[in-house]
Amino acid sequence: MVEHIILPLSFVGIIYAAGYITSLLIAYFLPFFKAKEYIFIFIFFIFSLKSWSKKRWDIEDLWRDLGFLKFRDNIFNPIFRKELYKSFFIIFFWCLILIFGGFLRIKTLNNYQIIFDILFTAIFVGIAEELLFRVWLFEELNLFLSKKNNIIFQSIIFSLVHPYNFDENLFFNTLIKIGLFLLGTYLNLLRLNYYPRIFPAIAFHGGIVGFMFLAKSLLEIKKNYPIFIYGTQYETFINPISGLLGIFILLILNFFEIKALRIRSL
Repeated sequence: MVEHIILPLSFVGIIYAAGYITSLLIAYFLPFFKAKEYIFIFIFFIFSLKSWSKKRWDIEDLWRDLGFLKFRDNIFNPIFRKELYKSFFIIFFWCLILIFGGFLRIKTLNNYQIIFDILFTAIFVGIAEELLFRVWLFEELNLFLSKKNNIIFQSIIFSLVHPYNFDENLFFNTLIKIGLFLLGTYLNLLRLNYYPRIFPAIAFHGGIVGFMFLAKSLLEIKKNYPIFIYGTQYETFINPISGLLGIFILLILNFFEIKALRIRSL
């Protein structure tokens, strides 16, 4: 219990506390960093991960195995591009259906600074969440769970730690959690299929986030739409993985990735 639960929780707690306290101290002198503690938590996490992986998972060079030492080769890799294109076409297809259904309309983009914000968010979320869930948590659970149970349990955690939409009822929040669970499952399957590389999962995750925010900046809700089909409202837009259409797409992705995993294991 100490090895599998208390040590990992202590690691998370120490990293969070160190990042949070550092952010408070720096924000005192540089107000720009106020309420940006996630940046410093991530920095402490990054600098601690290699030594943690060597002691806990017996991985000699984590960054080499993940593909970060050959960063350029990985982002120009056909597999990386495939997952990025896949995320684009999913959001594009979903938006087209809503536009032709008369539920979304194109709006004028007045603030081009938002493009850089979207790019930063996509890269940060793609890398940070994949390192946390598909690397750190994946390897921790791998110490005492089978790969199948690892995927299921980790996808549940991934779903639960994301915020609830308190503006919606239990039914729609359940759809959100199912969508997040299936997204987590797909990203875990990418991790297994291309192990130990993490870039395919980063490409898909960052792509989904980035293209969704890009769609949010270019489109607006025109009229009421069937929420259970297309997804619940997220701020001024729609969460594409919280409706039956998004869940159906994720089910298809998981089906083919499971099939690919079985072929690779033969």
